[in-house]
Amino acid sequence: VSLLVVDSIVDVIFFIDIVLNFHTTFVGPGGEVVSDPKIIRMNYLKSWFVIDLLSCLPYDVFNAFDHDEDGIGSLFSALKVVRLLRLGRVVRKLDRYLEYGAAMLILLLCFYMLVAHWLACIWYSIGK
Repeated sequence: VSLLVVDSIVDVIFFIDIVLNFHTTFVGPGGEVVSDPKIIRMNYLKSWFVIDLLSCLPYDVFNAFDHDEDGIGSLFSALKVVRLLRLGRVVRKLDRYLEYGAAMLILLLCFYMLVAHWLACIWYSIGK
């Protein structure tokens, strides 16, 4: 139950991020800052909205009431991997604020952690 609560809090944070992205300006193709709300909404709907929406849906709440291990609930849980696509945006923003060496060190550590996680998941599934 505690993991369900923590995961629900993360889902709420992702949903708040979606709401904020509808109101955040962006730099247009000509280098100008676009602050028109209608253009901001259309740009966000065309670019990252679907990925962000898939990453914030509360799949674990749906699975909490479904006790079938091989059902459609496990497919929904696999869709949570879509959150990893958001890492590209975080990396681009991180690169602006850190020195090159520190940014590369953090990126390599994150990459190694991700690969280690995937290998652990494969190892677990082989054992199961």
